[in-house]
Amino acid sequence: MNKKDDLTILGDAIRLERLRRKWSQEYLANEAGLSQSQHISRIESGKVDMQTTTLFAILRALDCKLENLIDLKQ
Repeated sequence: MNKKDDLTILGDAIRLERLRRKWSQEYLANEAGLSQSQHISRIESGKVDMQTTTLFAILRALDCKLENLIDLKQ
C-alpha cells in the first residue's frame, strides 16, 4: 500500500464517520478548530497529507480513536 492509498482510506473513514453523525464538513471543521471546511473536503478526498495535530483535532471532534476508523494492520 502506498501513501496515496493510505490518505484515501483515512479520508474515506473520516467522511463516513462524519456522515454517520449527519455533520456537515463545516460543522466538523468548526468542532475540530480548523479554519476552513474546504480543508476537510481535501482531507476526505485524500488530496492532502494532514499534520498529526490536525488528525488529533479531528479524532477529538469525532470522539473516536484512529483504530476505530481504520484497520492499522493492513
